[in-house]
Amino acid sequence: MSLTVGAAGAAFVWLATPHSREIHSAWDLVAKLIAFACLCFAIAVFPRTSPRLSWLLYVPFVFFTGYLIPRISWFYYGDGARAQGDSFYTHLYLLLYPGIVLTVAAAYRIGGGTPGRCLKVMATGVVIVFSGFLDIMWQVVNPVAIPDVIDAPHINLFTGGPISFGATIVFALAHVPIIVGINLLPLDRWIGRLLGADPAR
Repeated sequence: MSLTVGAAGAAFVWLATPHSREIHSAWDLVAKLIAFACLCFAIAVFPRTSPRLSWLLYVPFVFFTGYLIPRISWFYYGDGARAQGDSFYTHLYLLLYPGIVLTVAAAYRIGGGTPGRCLKVMATGVVIVFSGFLDIMWQVVNPVAIPDVIDAPHINLFTGGPISFGATIVFALAHVPIIVGINLLPLDRWIGRLLGADPAR
């Protein structure tokens, strides 16, 4: 059920919401997160420990190499004279990064990971990308001057507008206790109680 809802939600996000770096309205972000959460839950409760299911892990490779990476590469190699910031951002952060998170979690689940720990892997991946860590490291690893302010839509949503580079570091560090807290949650116990079953199944 969650896989169906997640797939339908992903289709809705792709077809009916703006492909843009900016967050035009809160419901845009909510729709994306709900669709992603449903896909996360579907992977977390997916049947595991069957060698016959390992072939499913090849599917993301086909998607990445058959569409996503060639499409992202086009924005640099094929159409470098025309900036396509929104399309590049959409394919990189709305498809590639979530795809990596879901693929890692699926591999962990099929390899024997419990539903709760799968959810922790995926939630941690989401918190890291929204924490501001990427925005800080973009300035550090690239040959650019450190800016006075960081203007990132996912940070602006909480702060009300651009914040200083130092404040962005504080913003990112504030997510460390959140990540620790997520990974300390007894999710498998809660899932077991909710489903009335062995959480490892």
